[in-house]
Amino acid sequence: MKTALIIFTVFRGHLKAWKRNKTTLFWTLAFPLLLMLLFGGIFALQSDKMDLYIENQDIVNSQPSLASLQIIELINITDAFNIIEINEIEDSSKQRIRTIIIPKNFEQDLDNGNSSIILIMDESHQSFSRTISLVKGIINEINLNQQNSERPLTLMQKQIISSDLSRIEYFVPGVIGIAIMSTGIFGTIGTNTKYRKNGVIKKLATTPLSKFEWIIGLVLYHAVIGIVSAIVISIVAIIVFGIKLMWSPIVIVLLIAGALTFPGIGMIISTVVREEEEADAAGNIVTFPMLFLSGTFFQLETMPSSMQIIARALPLTYLNNGLRETMIFGNSQAASFYVPQPQMTLREQCGPTQCPLEQYSASVHIRPRVLKEQH
Repeated sequence: MKTALIIFTVFRGHLKAWKRNKTTLFWTLAFPLLLMLLFGGIFALQSDKMDLYIENQDIVNSQPSLASLQIIELINITDAFNIIEINEIEDSSKQRIRTIIIPKNFEQDLDNGNSSIILIMDESHQSFSRTISLVKGIINEINLNQQNSERPLTLMQKQIISSDLSRIEYFVPGVIGIAIMSTGIFGTIGTNTKYRKNGVIKKLATTPLSKFEWIIGLVLYHAVIGIVSAIVISIVAIIVFGIKLMWSPIVIVLLIAGALTFPGIGMIISTVVREEEEADAAGNIVTFPMLFLSGTFFQLETMPSSMQIIARALPLTYLNNGLRETMIFGNSQAASFYVPQPQMTLREQCGPTQCPLEQYSASVHIRPRVLKEQH
């Protein structure tokens, strides 16, 4: 009984300490809740449907053939795709991600028992297996309804072998941005609150050092630490992952701008919120949205439009995208206040005439792709 009482006393003491520690409260209660609400909101607003471009070339007397319309209707019934019908003049990178082509004379070939439809898709895409499964299911259903042939309809796959931006190439500039943000905000908050708590700032008031000199010196210190951190991360990424990072004067300008911006934010927080634990919690509240909404882990284009509006108000968004544009793509001109906008089709960009694929690829940073046929 005595042992149980002692254990309970120890437990109650730790519980009281936990309730008094606002930083611990944030990480144990508020942080998981914010994480759940943020990503729950993102995933809830996202549609499970996949964009599917259909190019129907089987036109009879200026009208789509009945067999081709049957294919489109069966695809629509699955409720798994947002069907976007296109014609041969239209061409865009999105069409090359997931496109079905119903070839000319499809209905006639289907009656003769030797028809096929073509699926063009990036085989490395996460939805590849699901798309293939759904399309093959539709083909099997059509084949069951065709009694005059053992196998009237087949699927021809044209796989895209893509050398687009890898995950690590996308991720590294974001990690550099996070390092600069964390060093600037939390470094400044920690220094200010610690010095205030220990009475160092009061002692500094009795010296010839002005407030302006103190603030500038502190901000510059954390700016240098942030830049050094970015250089170390870049070197490790090059050595370990073998990625190619392009350094230019614009990269240095972006790093300096970020390394001066975030210590300034930390200075504002530590001035408004004077207690050490409360200042840390305030810093977490400020950095948390930037951590997940600034395009560090996934592209802004994949977020709902409401989340994109919030992302465009965050300074880390511009730093991340600026670094990515210059260090990965070598596009220094786009680095200035660059935030990805919704992609346009070639028809929207170039009008009714067809644009060269290279021109479109340059505008949305898509590297050359080649097609590989599979029967």
